[in-house]
Amino acid sequence: MKASINPLAYCEGGFLGGHLGIHDKIKPLLKSATASFGITALNELQELYNGKSLVEDGQFAIDVMKYINQKVAQFKKEDGHMYALYGTPAENLCGLQVQQFRKKYGIVPNVSDKPYVSNSFHCHVSEHITPIQKQDLEKRFWDLMNGGKIQYVKYPLDYNTDAVKTLVLRAMDMGFYEGVNLSLSYCDDCGHQELNMDVCPKCGSRNLTKIDRMNGYLSYSRVKGDSRLADHKMDEIADRVSM
Repeated sequence: MKASINPLAYCEGGFLGGHLGIHDKIKPLLKSATASFGITALNELQELYNGKSLVEDGQFAIDVMKYINQKVAQFKKEDGHMYALYGTPAENLCGLQVQQFRKKYGIVPNVSDKPYVSNSFHCHVSEHITPIQKQDLEKRFWDLMNGGKIQYVKYPLDYNTDAVKTLVLRAMDMGFYEGVNLSLSYCDDCGHQELNMDVCPKCGSRNLTKIDRMNGYLSYSRVKGDSRLADHKMDEIADRVSM
């Protein structure tokens, strides 16, 4: 790749040694950079292993991550390059991976029977667990993903700010980069709003504007009734209980 792919980083000094010409190759600068490799679907991996989710078990997924980290340390020592594992907040990828899996292995219950796979090391979005349980369960993977990660939960708390504050402070004590997921639904016909609704209980309208956490950020999932996200993400949002 040439420096022109990211002029700020490679030509204007954003990265160490980043004063290349726009046609120069970036390879000389990679020694000081970190290559991050994304990880998704650890919940589905655990399901493949013994038919249990990360909430029910999770030890096999942890063992796999420890093994990969051992290999990362080995490769760093062998070639001197920096590598890291990234808890991927997949958007389109979480749907593409299911299609790729099905082509090779078909539909496997709790693995490829939904149009999406779980992001990163997160518990499945449909799990009926409390925010505190989710924090504790995902803490097991936190130090095994040092190329980037986020922990988030869906707070079924309306606007109880004291409860949200308690959970955020708990996350900070645990060392998390914490996402607060409070959705909002707004009826474009009568103006009624709730944290989550698919049909307005006041006027019966489906002409709603909705804000949800896409992955690491808040986004419109609907605008005036029309979906703004890919179908597999809308299916995932519909299944969410703990995210």
